[in-house]
Amino acid sequence: MRIPTFPNVRVVGMHFRGPHAKAWAEACQPGDEIFYEREPENQYDPSAIKILYNFQHMGYVERGQAAFIAPHIDDGVEFSCIVSGTQQEKLNIVPLVTFRPVEKTEELVEVHVEA
Repeated sequence: MRIPTFPNVRVVGMHFRGPHAKAWAEACQPGDEIFYEREPENQYDPSAIKILYNFQHMGYVERGQAAFIAPHIDDGVEFSCIVSGTQQEKLNIVPLVTFRPVEKTEELVEVHVEA
C-alpha cells in the first residue's frame, strides 16, 4: 500500500500556547523542518498530533486533517514534516506543513559463505 503525502496541513492553536508560539508562526519559512508527536491520550481529540518547534509545543495539526494522518502514524509510518507556507486568518498567521512519508531503505545484510 502506498502511503499518501499530506500537503498544506494547517497548524492551529498557537494563541493557546503563548507569545513564543505566535512568534514562531510569524517567523516560520517554507522549507523549515519541524517535528511532530502523536498524542492519542489528548482529552479533546484522540487523533491529536502535537507540533514541536525547537523542542517547544507550538500547536496542533487541525483536527479534521489529523484524523487522516494519525492512523498512519499509529501504524508506524514515519513522516518528514516541512513548512510549506503560511496563510493569514483574521489576525493570526497559520503555518501550513507537508507530511511526507519517509522512504525506508532495506537494510543490507552481509552473508559469509564458507567453502
